[in-house]
Amino acid sequence: MGVRSIFDVPDVRAEFEKAGINTHFIPFIWKYVIKNPNCEWDEIPDLPSTAYSLLRSKFKTFTSSVDSVINSNDGVTTKLLVKLQNGAFVEAVIMRYDTRLGKYGGKPRPGGPRSTLCISSQVGCKMGCKFCATGSMGFKNNLSSGEIVEQLVHASCLSQIRNVVFMGMGEPLNNYSAVVEAVRAMSGVPFQLSPKRITVSTVGIIHAINKLHKDLPGLNLAVSLHAPVQDVRCQIMPAARAFPL
Repeated sequence: MGVRSIFDVPDVRAEFEKAGINTHFIPFIWKYVIKNPNCEWDEIPDLPSTAYSLLRSKFKTFTSSVDSVINSNDGVTTKLLVKLQNGAFVEAVIMRYDTRLGKYGGKPRPGGPRSTLCISSQVGCKMGCKFCATGSMGFKNNLSSGEIVEQLVHASCLSQIRNVVFMGMGEPLNNYSAVVEAVRAMSGVPFQLSPKRITVSTVGIIHAINKLHKDLPGLNLAVSLHAPVQDVRCQIMPAARAFPL
């Protein structure tokens, strides 16, 4: 394992506690890094002296980088190709829309422009769905919670993100712990996304769905059916045999 991301929640918390540093400094560090992505640790003000040496020796501000950014012709969608520190790539996609379009109850809709970020949780995927490009790659590796959160940080430099959907590369519930830690980070300071604005999509891993309901109450769940008939689902989604409708 390489140098860890400052956004790797469990690792940062454990190292701070081990060194006797108050963990309430962590959100403050995140906020500074988000606003100053090219900063050095020594530039962050008002930390205990032990925190600076710990950060320098154990953590990086980012362990991933944006390799390329591609905008759709209409400017509504932006795809980020994110390079991880192991050399692998994942994709994150910003989707912009205007909630005022159309009518609700015969009246104009309230609201305004919004951005939703679709993020990845794995490099590749072992679910093997026939229609999915990621599934054809096979499973490569899980992302850490920090690598998941960093996608949100990278995207936030381009657009104000209102919603997050785990519908990118990978089956989120096969990387359960990292996804749960990432969601907890996103719903806390400084991101402060309501759990109601975060959606985790799954092929339907039943035991993990039950656990998720207890660990992250209020989170949105999306189940990928792709067919209303179990026999058809089994043909296009091998995992459906283990997790029937």
